[in-house]
Amino acid sequence: MDLNLLKAFDVVMNTRSVNEAAVSLGVSAPAVSHTLNRLREQYQDPLFIRQGRGIVPTNFAIELHAEIQEPLIRLLNGAKSRQAFDPSTSQ
Repeated sequence: MDLNLLKAFDVVMNTRSVNEAAVSLGVSAPAVSHTLNRLREQYQDPLFIRQGRGIVPTNFAIELHAEIQEPLIRLLNGAKSRQAFDPSTSQ
């Protein structure tokens, strides 16, 4: 699985908006929509349903988010610390 799919899913879950997620991720709204479509196909679930002017997660999306949130944070934070590693200053 592409970690970027889960990262985008996490941001959409937190913002409840494809447009806000796109701004946060620094990509276009169609790119976020494409990412969600890939996840929808993979999990065979709509993940989000339009309600009024916004979107709400399906029950499956809520469960998925609860399962991936902590591991995703660890993975993303681990990747950040790896990029900031400087062997000349490491003890």
